[in-house]
Amino acid sequence: MVKMREALKRLPALVSVLALLAGCGLDVPDTEMPPSSVVSTLEPVGERLNRESYEGEEAQKEEALESYSSADGRCVIEKKPSYYEVYLDYSDGDYQATGKAYAETILSLGLDFSAVLEPYLFENIDGAFPNLDGDYTPVVERINELKKNIPDEYVKEMEGFAETISGGKRGMESDGIISYEEALLMHMVPDCLRDTNCNALSVWGEKSVTGERIVSRTMEWPMGSEYQMCTAHAVTHFNMGGDKNSYSSFAVLGMLDMLTGLNDKGVFAGILDAGTLLDYSCDGKKCYSYELRYALENLPDARSVGEYMVAESKNFTFSHNIIITDKKDCFVAEDCVDDSGEISSKSTLRDKDTPLMEDIVWDNPDSLCVVNAFVTEGSDDHFSGVGSNYLRFCKYNAWVGEKEKMSPADIKGIVTRENTEWDTNFQKIYSENVYHVIIYDYATGELDICFTGTEGIVDHPKFVRIL
Repeated sequence: MVKMREALKRLPALVSVLALLAGCGLDVPDTEMPPSSVVSTLEPVGERLNRESYEGEEAQKEEALESYSSADGRCVIEKKPSYYEVYLDYSDGDYQATGKAYAETILSLGLDFSAVLEPYLFENIDGAFPNLDGDYTPVVERINELKKNIPDEYVKEMEGFAETISGGKRGMESDGIISYEEALLMHMVPDCLRDTNCNALSVWGEKSVTGERIVSRTMEWPMGSEYQMCTAHAVTHFNMGGDKNSYSSFAVLGMLDMLTGLNDKGVFAGILDAGTLLDYSCDGKKCYSYELRYALENLPDARSVGEYMVAESKNFTFSHNIIITDKKDCFVAEDCVDDSGEISSKSTLRDKDTPLMEDIVWDNPDSLCVVNAFVTEGSDDHFSGVGSNYLRFCKYNAWVGEKEKMSPADIKGIVTRENTEWDTNFQKIYSENVYHVIIYDYATGELDICFTGTEGIVDHPKFVRIL
């Protein structure tokens, strides 16, 4: 296996072509490279790929069906056909009051919020702690430890939300009622339990039809056994006061941590898992999802956000990537939490000129791709020997190279290209776990999202115009 893996590492261009032709539909574990019989298992493109164009297909804004407001006006929630649009007012600096107002307004929606969030939480808990047998003390200990190092204003906000949404219920129990502790956990899942796969792409300059940046971010995570999370898509607008940046986040109703965000300075950022096989530790650690929120709220540009996250990386619980862009720059913060020298990976603010690992090829100038591994030269190789990372990267490399210049419609076509009939999940850019896909066009300021519904992913999904 080692010899075969090294041989394949020396043939990235060939594998890129095979990936393009076959849709990379090779059902192998994440820890293995494709078998030597890869060529004999190729299937026709038509069975793997959907090449229906988005050209001329304009995303449409959705009108509000209903509107709800907290008594103090700090929170307004508009229910739209595909998602909830949330407006939170922090202009007087009272985070706790706004957290309470958010929970109060959610309770007025008529949505069974517990039925949406509690199964999601316990499915993630079971993945991180498979042998608890009903004793959730280790989870609560993680929550309490992480909360110590979350910025005070966010802690007050979380506590205000949790006290209100729980109605005073304490403890952790899968009983159909969101407790105080469960409400805290819902804001810490990436830091306390773990992310799942994601991918991202940015093109600009000579690779963009306008010369301006286009960035795409695909969010993948568990949507619940009944796709219940797909009933609670949310776009949340944080209206800040003073000299703070206002910003929007794209996640789930009620969640206050930062998974993907865009601030009023044009800084776009999204987190992606990047495993390094290090043991988990939360002692004295920070939540990177809240540090990213802090950075978007307080820093002026993509470079400063990226440098901040890299500088803080040793203080985080899990290693990860963050795609970070503005009109001028595009980076990936490859944040490695190891400070012991146990592994060779180092935290790096990667850009288009950063040398990549040996034999890893990116052929497309003025563009950058991110999957769930570090790719900077000198990093531990959780990339070329891992099917999901290597093959998705190869697909991006091949598909981005199909056109000299790309439009938002072209990007939409790439990130939703794989046919839903093909259920080999972990090697796909458009997998069965895609919760939403975000496309932001810096030339127009337009941001489009396709939200996965309760039917699961569909071929050629429709995008909704958010901004």
